[in-house]
Amino acid sequence: MTKGSFSAFLLHIHPRLIPAFSAEVRFTWCLGGLAFWLFILEVITGLLLVLRYVPTISSAYGSIQEITHLAPYGFFVRNIHYWAGQAMVAIVVLHMIRVFWTGSFAPPRDLNWTIGLLLLVGTLLVDFTGYILVWDDRSLWAWTIARNLSETIPVLGSPLASIFFGPSELGDFALVRVYVWHVILLPGLLVGLLAWHFWKIRKDGISRPL
Repeated sequence: MTKGSFSAFLLHIHPRLIPAFSAEVRFTWCLGGLAFWLFILEVITGLLLVLRYVPTISSAYGSIQEITHLAPYGFFVRNIHYWAGQAMVAIVVLHMIRVFWTGSFAPPRDLNWTIGLLLLVGTLLVDFTGYILVWDDRSLWAWTIARNLSETIPVLGSPLASIFFGPSELGDFALVRVYVWHVILLPGLLVGLLAWHFWKIRKDGISRPL
């Protein structure tokens, strides 16, 4: 393509881009995609951490310290995993605020809004279970408080606490239960919800033209 034809092409598409991509849209419309790439980064760094993490009461904290201080680039990988998780939650919240602000949750996109809410809850649960896996004093108290609070839910509280947290007594089985949720079940659930979310976007479109 020659310089002249390229300039003509830019002039041709310029009037169409300016109304759609205002200063507000350029920033906020990238939030969903950014959250997706942060999820990919979480999966990659998580797989690297799993190679050295030991999900037992006696070894969990020690394996975290080994990753941080002895493993090659362990400090970098662990911090990337931690901060990417925090950023992902914040960006998903901002993404949903934009969707709510622009009215994109209305039919026919109301189901996709519900899927987004489930993605937010799943992301929070992944972050929480990862916090427990460090297994220091704060993780222990977080596990205890969360389990006791979940048991206060009428009727379903105790079964849900047993399914998610394992037995009430602390032990390797309880930590492995949280580990399985964090590494396998919840990420798998998020992948399924993401696929459904993208399919609904493709099917129903978006509220403002690209």
